Amino acid sequence: MLLIITHPEHVPNETQLWQQLLHAGADAILLRKPQWPPEAYAQALEQTDPACYPKIMIAGHWELYQRFGLMGVHFSGQQREQTDAQLIAEYRRQGCRTSTGIHHVAALPLADNAWDYLLLSPVFDSISKPGYKAQIPPGFKLQKNGCNANVLALGGVDNTNAAQAKQMGFDGLALLGAIWQIPATAVQQLQHIRSIWNDPML
Repeated sequence: MLLIITHPEHVPNETQLWQQLLHAGADAILLRKPQWPPEAYAQALEQTDPACYPKIMIAGHWELYQRFGLMGVHFSGQQREQTDAQLIAEYRRQGCRTSTGIHHVAALPLADNAWDYLLLSPVFDSISKPGYKAQIPPGFKLQKNGCNANVLALGGVDNTNAAQAKQMGFDGLALLGAIWQIPATAVQQLQHIRSIWNDPML
């Protein structure tokens, strides 16, 4: 799975870029703008082609997930701790895909069966957060130990290390800095990473 996380700030013509990225092979977009109020999220979604809605996850706004018929809801660590597990399970029973971020492999068993997607970071040195260093040791191999969620590599993932992430055993990639560092080349960057990730020789 290739998940694109939106730039945390406004990007010109961004909703058109989301559509292009989905057409270019992204499996999903995570709409995450930490400083935006719900109204700004809604406005962006209103400007988005509705054909994209089934592939858009939204950060923390269940009501907008329902209103626009989106793919699912992403929970921050704080939201995860503040939300009853039974409520999250009910969301999933209603067809909502759920995701959250984790920072230690030890958290995988604790998250078993509670989430569809787990974003493990930072796998490599972050592109979007200079100084945010990789926490994954050399020679790492992902051991899911029965965890049924898709575990995605997040943090510093680009065309130079996508193959390494696949060899580590991740189920997919969560891309941020590699895509939005130069928005004009976002689609080309995705296509390059996608070709590497899908290489049958890996």
